[in-house]
Amino acid sequence: MSATRPGLVRALGAVAALGWVSLALYQPAGWPRAGFMALGISLALALVLRPVAKHVPRVLLAPPRVAFVGVCAIAAAGISWWVLRHAMRDQPLSIDAGIYLLQARAIAHGHFGIAAPHPVQAFGDRFLIEGPDGLLYGIFPPGWPLAIAPLVVLGVPTLIGPVIAVALVVAQATLGRAVGRAAGDEDGGELATRVSILISLASIGRALETADLLSHALVAVLAAFAMAGALDLAGGARTPRRAVVVGLCVGWVLASRLLDGLVLVAAVAGVLAWRRPGARALFWMGAGATPLLLLLALEQHAATGSWLTPTQTQYFLRSDWPPTCHRLGFGADVGCTVEHPGPVSRLGGDGYQLREGLGVTRERAGSLGEDLLGWPPLMLLAFVPLVVGASAVDGVAVALVFALTLAYGLFYYGNAMFFGARHLFPVAAFVWLLVARGAVCTRLGALRGAGALVLLAVAVWGAREPWKTRTAGAADFQQARSDLRRTMELEGIDRGILKTHDLTSFASSFDPWRDDGRRIMALDDSSALVELRRAHPDLPLFLSLPDNRVGRMYVTRPPPGILVELERSWPTFVRPSGLGSKQDTQTGASGGSVLLLSHASPGASIEIAFETAVAGEYAVWVDAVTGPSQGDYALELDGVALPDWNGYAAEVGVVHGPTVRRSMDATRHVLVARCIGRDPASSGYDARLDALVGEP
Repeated sequence: MSATRPGLVRALGAVAALGWVSLALYQPAGWPRAGFMALGISLALALVLRPVAKHVPRVLLAPPRVAFVGVCAIAAAGISWWVLRHAMRDQPLSIDAGIYLLQARAIAHGHFGIAAPHPVQAFGDRFLIEGPDGLLYGIFPPGWPLAIAPLVVLGVPTLIGPVIAVALVVAQATLGRAVGRAAGDEDGGELATRVSILISLASIGRALETADLLSHALVAVLAAFAMAGALDLAGGARTPRRAVVVGLCVGWVLASRLLDGLVLVAAVAGVLAWRRPGARALFWMGAGATPLLLLLALEQHAATGSWLTPTQTQYFLRSDWPPTCHRLGFGADVGCTVEHPGPVSRLGGDGYQLREGLGVTRERAGSLGEDLLGWPPLMLLAFVPLVVGASAVDGVAVALVFALTLAYGLFYYGNAMFFGARHLFPVAAFVWLLVARGAVCTRLGALRGAGALVLLAVAVWGAREPWKTRTAGAADFQQARSDLRRTMELEGIDRGILKTHDLTSFASSFDPWRDDGRRIMALDDSSALVELRRAHPDLPLFLSLPDNRVGRMYVTRPPPGILVELERSWPTFVRPSGLGSKQDTQTGASGGSVLLLSHASPGASIEIAFETAVAGEYAVWVDAVTGPSQGDYALELDGVALPDWNGYAAEVGVVHGPTVRRSMDATRHVLVARCIGRDPASSGYDARLDALVGEP
């Protein structure tokens, strides 16, 4: 795939390089001094040792390709495993990863959803929604959980990280060979491929993304295989098998990360439109993608009742404000005030606009160079194959890097904690290959060995500080975390209720199939387990402690009655309409927190689903908080009116609502709160609902 217009390719390469400087390297912080020192020393050594350096290509190319890739793959797996065991303590690092593992566990049992024990509100969690069938669903697409599921069956789910690390090395090698072949430089392409694999082993981004159970590394693997296959198809290898593999990879990306999938579809379509592999290849690509797209549609239908509504869209409609806060694009309605209050507060009064989008894009792009290469300015080598070599096939890779970077400018949330620019990690293999091809460009001739040595030295040196700070940060973050399932096994607990405050530990350990009502893991806000203990009075109660320890709680059986902490239904079991809801702290409330209803106006409402443990005749009331910004709400319990709640008071206080007599079954109930106005003295329509209480 040689360039037919070298001048145009070179011009586009120069523009792309300047564009990347303006995005990622426009500030002095993008040029760390330590990198210049490493660059200067390594350049000097390479020139002094030039007779030795010129043999580097021969040394790197000496091992058989399979042996080189195999050894590097083993090294990559070992690095991922070390980070997993030491920095992350063999547990997921983020709540996203915990939910992915929960979804993988469901798929391993032949389901998308999970049946929660009774009463269900004890098992509500972030990133979980109740589907139309009453099962609990994780909000993420099913592609990545599908990859984890086989290792869940084997009982080693975290091993997926080292497995993906191996796959990424193989994908890099495959992509490098395809690019070299398409560029007409197979020998130079093989050298660049091997150098790219070596610099990738030093990457902190690679280590963290493969160790934690996040989907970005899988997408990086699939994107590399898909583009390699598309280049080979365009080069004349039009076999049905290869086309099916390309379609399978593209479909799997779409079923894992939709935005990444759309960008990859555009990139693959561009290559195919250029080289026109024929209708037969396109048919087999469609056949390969169909099963994964069907899987995505099936999960969305099960979780939301709609074939086309993404689960994340449904979740943020229930859990955040404004309802459209998670959409891609710009506007005052973009930015989730509950999920990301800090970043949203910095957006300003007009919300997420082009100015903020440019800032977030720069934040990600600036971090990408450190994540992947240690020293961000090394990214400039990625444009050398275009500017110097006029290589159109390298232009395809550059275009994909820019496309994903700019596409994620439509998403308001930037870099995160230890992960850096994790949203851009799917282009990792392309970045490593481009940079390596720039360092060992054929125009360098005998200096290619020196270029390889300098790149390797600077990348390894630059990675030292990110490795030190980010693995230490991850280890500190994991210090208080416990593996709930391992803890119960070590303590010999074969029956009991284990309560935890850790959302991630709960999500990654929750498995009602295995526990079968004998062992129950649940979240607790100090009093939310009352109904759970009433439903399971014979189970002992335990408290999860840091460092995989457990404490036995000697508590008396709760007296007859009802205590439903309404905030525990959020966000999994609530359905707001025209208002926002969230769990909020409140002094004096039972459990120390309440369900806050905000952004309301007359007519707005919320349905709160919950279950009670023991049937009976009860005197029932709702505890809530009065205050100067509270509104008036009509309440209904199972379709029957309760006394209205009048929330205004000059001072804040927790108040018992009027009592009514009700017969309550040990089953599912729904409390509806509908805004009907406010006291003239009130400044708002908020409500702070604490608990539904019943006495025999």
